[in-house]
Amino acid sequence: MTDTARPTAPTTDEPESGRPPLTTPPTTPPPSPSTTGRASASRSTTSPATTSRSTASHAVTSPATASSASGSRTTASRASVSRSIVSRLIRSIGYDLGLVPVSLLAIVWSLGGGADAVHQIWRKLAGFQGSAEPIRLRRPGVAGSVLNALVSLVLGLLSWFLLMMLVIAVVRGPFFGFVEDGPFGPDTWGGPTKAGAWAVHAAVAVPIIILIPFVLRGLALLQAASIRRLYGSATSRLVLPATILLAIAGAAFFYSWTQQI
Repeated sequence: MTDTARPTAPTTDEPESGRPPLTTPPTTPPPSPSTTGRASASRSTTSPATTSRSTASHAVTSPATASSASGSRTTASRASVSRSIVSRLIRSIGYDLGLVPVSLLAIVWSLGGGADAVHQIWRKLAGFQGSAEPIRLRRPGVAGSVLNALVSLVLGLLSWFLLMMLVIAVVRGPFFGFVEDGPFGPDTWGGPTKAGAWAVHAAVAVPIIILIPFVLRGLALLQAASIRRLYGSATSRLVLPATILLAIAGAAFFYSWTQQI
């Protein structure tokens, strides 16, 4: 019997239990060292320079810009405060100037039965200064209205006297050399030279020039508070006695000054 050669089936790696064969995903070859080196060198070369320029730009410009903006705001704020103070002082000086004629009208109208007209004129004067208006919570009597107007009249005359002193301080202080030609003796302040007398008179006058407007504002605010108290508004208990004492002291000071003329 001859052996007949049987065809051999090709062998395949068939998994057991009829499962499909496992396939391995294709792998990407790793980048070449030269490519990696060029990319790393590019990052290490350009990135620090760009970062350094950006950081330097922020370090140089940002603080300067912030400082300039802050300085501008501070300057504007100071200018606004200065304008506000000057405006209030000017309004108070105008209020003091109006005390004399308004007080005289208040006396006449109070005696003539014009209580409403007296209240309206005090309200207008307070509105000019910008202080709180005297709201009429009660109707003052004739005696109280006249007494308050008399005290206001004295305060008004005192304010006029202080304004006159302010003008004299300006003329014979910073402008002393323009109104006085001499001769300047040893008994003259800063004498016997004109320059010395001018300097001493200016040094004495400048603080007075600065102080008097604030004193005038205090007088105006005190008088306005006394008017509000007259019509029933709540104020400090010291307003009325302080107003009366100030009026008496102002009258005494004015009288002593007139005796020296």
